[in-house]
Amino acid sequence: MIRIDVSFKTLLLNYNYNILKMKKPLLLLFISFNIFCYSQWNNGNIAFNQIRANIEFVDSNSFLVAGGQSWSNGGTNINIVQLAHLYNISAHQSSILAMNTPRLEPIMVRGDSGVYIIGGISNWADVNGNGWLYENTMEIYKDGNFTQVSIPFITADGHAVALNGKIIVAGGLKYWKWYQAAADVVGETQFWIYDEATMVWSSIPSTDNRFYSSAVTDGNIAIFAGGLTMSDNPSSILDGYSLSNAYEIYDSQTDSWTTGNLGPNSARAKISACYCNGYFVFAGGSVGNNVGSPRVDIYDGTTWTNQNMANGTRAVEACATAGNKILFAGGLQHDLTWHYGGSNITNRIDVFDTQTQSFSYDNLTRPLMDFRMAGYGRRAAASPGVSFPGGNYTGYNDVQIYEDASWINSINENLSDISLYPNPTKENITISLQNFNGSIQSEVYDLIGNRLKSTNETTISLRDFAKGIYIIKVTYGDRVEEVKVIKE
Repeated sequence: MIRIDVSFKTLLLNYNYNILKMKKPLLLLFISFNIFCYSQWNNGNIAFNQIRANIEFVDSNSFLVAGGQSWSNGGTNINIVQLAHLYNISAHQSSILAMNTPRLEPIMVRGDSGVYIIGGISNWADVNGNGWLYENTMEIYKDGNFTQVSIPFITADGHAVALNGKIIVAGGLKYWKWYQAAADVVGETQFWIYDEATMVWSSIPSTDNRFYSSAVTDGNIAIFAGGLTMSDNPSSILDGYSLSNAYEIYDSQTDSWTTGNLGPNSARAKISACYCNGYFVFAGGSVGNNVGSPRVDIYDGTTWTNQNMANGTRAVEACATAGNKILFAGGLQHDLTWHYGGSNITNRIDVFDTQTQSFSYDNLTRPLMDFRMAGYGRRAAASPGVSFPGGNYTGYNDVQIYEDASWINSINENLSDISLYPNPTKENITISLQNFNGSIQSEVYDLIGNRLKSTNETTISLRDFAKGIYIIKVTYGDRVEEVKVIKE
């Protein structure tokens, strides 16, 4: 992992501030390369081992780790928990919160009304001979409180996206008996759609009645790809399952759906999917018992392309977007059945850089599975998971946090239609746009990606800001521009 000492990082940023004030273009380029082409990992801890939990950012500086099971490495405590941990990144501290219901492997997504924690398993005993108990409720976290409401379906271990006031839940499991035949495994084959304004659910069937499909959005469109279908009368584990290469695209602007397929040899389930800078990237997945896939499908809004991950086959456990990068992390060579083994778990992270459209690699602190990831702005975080040191199933209580600072290099310094002045400034900065008379929206960010201010005025006050470098993001018409500014 690439690290930078905090005190040295502060020194470099101060030096960069002074260099920028000199207004030397060549020096600007040089110092930008030397300072901002780094990424950094930090570890923190929650109160106890809480594995098979989910994770979602509340804002750029905090995230929730919710549900899962408590775990003692001796295997004496494997209770499903109703606790959530709110982790503050800047303070490196977590606080314990209580949900209304225990939830193992709930689905989490950040919407307009808060963080949604959907479904999950509240009892994994064979409840009265009817399999695990799946929850038909969800909780909405906002401002320190959880509000629980009923939902018209049950699910766990699926995916959800939020876009333009809608939450869309893609199918996970809704019935499973421990280590039973495939006949006792049932997936949710509907897309469930929640309107945040009206608080009403609706549903549509997936293309081929599949579950374990991936889900990803850019905020306007959502794409669901891959998954499993199952015959009516399977006779054994995986018998009767069929892999899907189908995808659906939902356009929230037109409220319409389109369908297609990923092409030959692309069918697989539990694909990890993330969006960044115009690219929808679908990596890995399972193609059968004990077999993962190296395939990566990339959609740029118009065209599908594909390539392979460099490290071979892998059912990637989780992914998240941070800055200009997508991190595909951890997992096994397979993922369709419960076949655990330490030798198959990896600590590898395949890093897709949208600026170069290429992969590099990084590492988690240990081989890891049974964890989830989330991203917000320039940060990504991984929840605790499990590994097999010495062949023993072992849970952890650490969260791993990634920050990408290379995004600063992608900011265009030669904008023809927009200018900010004076830059540097001691107090106010004014936005000037050529050939545009409509409304604008401006947001001020620090170098970590925290949003500090939002306004629709063309003059922004930085009076109360500390001296340093900030990013102002200006949205006007169908364009978005980011500009570096200096507060003296």
